[in-house]
Amino acid sequence: MNPTDCQTLSPTIAFPSSGITWRKACNMLPFLIFFVMSLLPLPAGAGIVTTLPPLTGLVLLLDPEADVHCLLPPGADAHDFQLRPKQVQTLKQADLLVRSSFDDGHWSGISLPGRTLDLWPGQAHAWLSPAAVINILPKLAEALQLLAPQREQAITQALSKALSHAYAMNIKWYKALEAYHERGVIMQHNAWQPALAAYKVPVWAVLETQHHGDDIGPHRLEEALGLLNAHPTALLWGNRRHAGRALQWLQEHQTASEKARLLDFDPLGDCGMTWLELMQLNLDLLEKASTP
Repeated sequence: MNPTDCQTLSPTIAFPSSGITWRKACNMLPFLIFFVMSLLPLPAGAGIVTTLPPLTGLVLLLDPEADVHCLLPPGADAHDFQLRPKQVQTLKQADLLVRSSFDDGHWSGISLPGRTLDLWPGQAHAWLSPAAVINILPKLAEALQLLAPQREQAITQALSKALSHAYAMNIKWYKALEAYHERGVIMQHNAWQPALAAYKVPVWAVLETQHHGDDIGPHRLEEALGLLNAHPTALLWGNRRHAGRALQWLQEHQTASEKARLLDFDPLGDCGMTWLELMQLNLDLLEKASTP
């Protein structure tokens, strides 16, 4: 029955054993609705929105209780990603957007004026460098404390622990890469290139200068093959998010009897990983392959 029909009802029609007529009940309806709505929780912001899984991992490292929404879904291509309407709405309601505009700047619709923390506007894939993470963690912790002052002490303690773990992770990576200071690497994609440069690992070639190897032609492959033959013990540094057919071709066609090792590293992980878990996952892969 439509509530607008209340005035047409007979005032003598009543609920059994209540003494309340239909007209009285209809007149009470707006107050009942208001009462019920008042019991419901008020609309809340969407918490923290991050553009990429590693940024989610940094937030969770400092505040495991944070309500974090990662825009890039599992398996999605970060290069060609476009926001869905529901994600646009989530972003608009966010209390804070954590992004790395050097890597997500080509996404359309990524804007939250006055509520954005851009961790690395001038450095690509900076989360893969423990030194870069160490530098940015205090700034991120400050932003999280402003959002959740009731957890300020817990975030401060988490920051101290995270910095300690990040320093240790930096040392682990340096030691694991020492063997490649002379041998060097040939990379499928340049995601790890800045990090390897910081560890003094020479990168003899990067096959993809554009997204997903659009420009890997015969000339580039032959050039890379010559470099691999000149450095036969180089590591073929693959990317789990990109097809590795070009690196496989190099491995198959190199002249050395002992073929170069090919490893597929993961620069993004997933939204349920902390940053430490992502870095340890890749470190385990490197250390396992380096074991005779």
